[in-house]
Amino acid sequence: MMCLMIISSVAFTACDDDNDIDTNQLASGEVLLKSFGPSPAMRGGELRFIGTNLDKVTGIKLPGVDEITDITKVGKFEIRITIPQTAEPGIIVLNTPKGEITTKTPISYSEPISISSVAPLAVKPGATIKIEGEYLNIVEEIIFYEGVHVLKEDFVSQSRKAIEVKVPVEAQSGKIIVSDGADLLSDGEDIPVWIYSEEELTVALPTYIKSSAATIKAGKSLIITGENLNWVSSVKFDGAEVTNVAASEDAKTLTVVVPNTAKNGEVALVTYSGIEVAAGEIELVVPTELTVAPAIVKNGKDLTISGKDLDLVINVTFPNVADAIQPKEGESTETKIVLTVPELAQDGDITLNMLNGDNVTVAYATVKPAISEFTPAALTAGEDVTITGVDLDLVAKIIFAGEGSPTVTVKESNYVNETTLNITVPSVAETCAPQLVLKNGTTVQTTVVLDITPATDPAIAGMPESAQAGTVITITGKNLNYVDALYLGDTKVTEYTSRTPTEIIFRIPLSTALAKHQIKMVNYEGLEFLSETMISVVGVDPVKDPSYVFFDFDGKNSWWGSYGAIEDDPNLSLSGKYFRINADLPGGWVDFFWRNGGNDLKTDGVTVADWVIKMDVNVLGNKTQDFKFRLKGTDGDFWAIIPGFENKDGWYTVTIPLTDFVDGDGYGTNHIPNVQNVNSDFGMATAGDPGMVNMCIDNIRFEKIE
Repeated sequence: MMCLMIISSVAFTACDDDNDIDTNQLASGEVLLKSFGPSPAMRGGELRFIGTNLDKVTGIKLPGVDEITDITKVGKFEIRITIPQTAEPGIIVLNTPKGEITTKTPISYSEPISISSVAPLAVKPGATIKIEGEYLNIVEEIIFYEGVHVLKEDFVSQSRKAIEVKVPVEAQSGKIIVSDGADLLSDGEDIPVWIYSEEELTVALPTYIKSSAATIKAGKSLIITGENLNWVSSVKFDGAEVTNVAASEDAKTLTVVVPNTAKNGEVALVTYSGIEVAAGEIELVVPTELTVAPAIVKNGKDLTISGKDLDLVINVTFPNVADAIQPKEGESTETKIVLTVPELAQDGDITLNMLNGDNVTVAYATVKPAISEFTPAALTAGEDVTITGVDLDLVAKIIFAGEGSPTVTVKESNYVNETTLNITVPSVAETCAPQLVLKNGTTVQTTVVLDITPATDPAIAGMPESAQAGTVITITGKNLNYVDALYLGDTKVTEYTSRTPTEIIFRIPLSTALAKHQIKMVNYEGLEFLSETMISVVGVDPVKDPSYVFFDFDGKNSWWGSYGAIEDDPNLSLSGKYFRINADLPGGWVDFFWRNGGNDLKTDGVTVADWVIKMDVNVLGNKTQDFKFRLKGTDGDFWAIIPGFENKDGWYTVTIPLTDFVDGDGYGTNHIPNVQNVNSDFGMATAGDPGMVNMCIDNIRFEKIE
């Protein structure tokens, strides 16, 4: 027996005998309901009520049925009724002479939903089917195959024994489900009862008979003939799907516009249920009968492509041109497109691109310039010449015969007009019919020969990028036997080792300014010629004995320091790695590189009077503040003050006499007695002033004074 609420809102437990009945209540004649059950109950079964003075109940109301007066009165404490088949869940009302007694707990039923038949089993979308069975009156929804739901309010009819429902146009063939719809409750806790039909429902599909065209142009209408085409929601092409379709009133034809993105291949009719029905194949029209005019076109000029169906073309690609070109608006039609040929376009096939990704090609050729004459027809290399011809405005470079294939890059200043060019013939050019390299990269071999007499002008082909003043270097080139004198800046070379037509070996004067220089050559006629490249003259002293180098930053490195780091930029390197300071330094103690314990500090034979410390520096910024160098050992702590380093446009050597090392942080009076006792800190720091420092340091060493 289920526990129920009495009208006084006091809860009781169902009783099995009469001993729990209050005799005072019985004597009072008041009708009280203690419990009823079972619940859930079975329709057609018996429902019992337990309480006091229940024999006075005149009628019982169950939801969904008329008042029940056929009551079996077992006694004052119990009455019984038979539950009608049409009874529904809900609150029960007991009628008494003194009024109604209403339960607070609703009655529920155990209702085994069942399906006995579905008819018809073969239907068209939109047709009505009848589902027969038991307790179908509590069904909340019908679910067709693949989750197509029809809710109760959309049923055609519903009773305990049958439901009539229209087959949705989205429905597919398969078993159907009736559901009590418990999953529709907002709490989401109940799991619905799903009852499947034993047999499958077959939902008819549209049929395809034929199409109006096997070959069709994008943008045109395709008419498809078949049956039940009103069930088609879209038409699928390879590369596109169209939902804007129109079926005829009799559903025997369907019209669809072929999209521009459609490709050759199969067509499918897509039903509202998502089923695809094959509808043949189509082939898309492409532009045909293509011709170009002019047949040979000049870069930068317009080209017209004629043919059929050219309105399908969205853009055009030329050989050697990455970006697609749009046809000119207002000048292009279904039978022609007009294009401007890009400057970089080369001979080959023009590709006409369509929106669906397909393309067609048509061959074309570009204009080639030609030389008709040179003025003068004969000259000496290095002299000016006027070139006359046709379409010379297409030329980017002119390549002559000679060592290294001397080339002239044509600039705007060289053009007189598209038929005339003025250039200077390279000094190493030889007699030839030159090659023309066009702006589009094409090379054209000309046929008119320019008679070129070899020049006697000297020209340098190779020389060092940098060298130290006072060292011997070699330059190579052509006609160097015509050189009377060489200069680096304003300094004349006076010491030669050898001189030939192709090579000169000489010593860089020690007085040469430390900077980058072009080498100036003066021939015997007094004419001057400059090298195309420059040489950097540096002022470092050679390292006489590498074993006395104690900071080279190629292994003999710093152990600690607050600023600076080792670098190996080849554009700054003097000999391998170097130490670089590039920072705005504060005042006070600022240190850079240090070691101690006499590590890698060779002092054999080093005397204070006859030896110095040398370091190579390259100041990249402004002149620096003063620096100081430290040599600390058992004799004391000795420092040398180094005046600020200057920017000399390159590396140079700084010398620090050992006699400059004194105590008192470099400002005392006691000189370092020897360096053999330096067995503690040695390295470099600033002298205390702040400021920006941008410089390189390398090859710090002991060296004997000569």
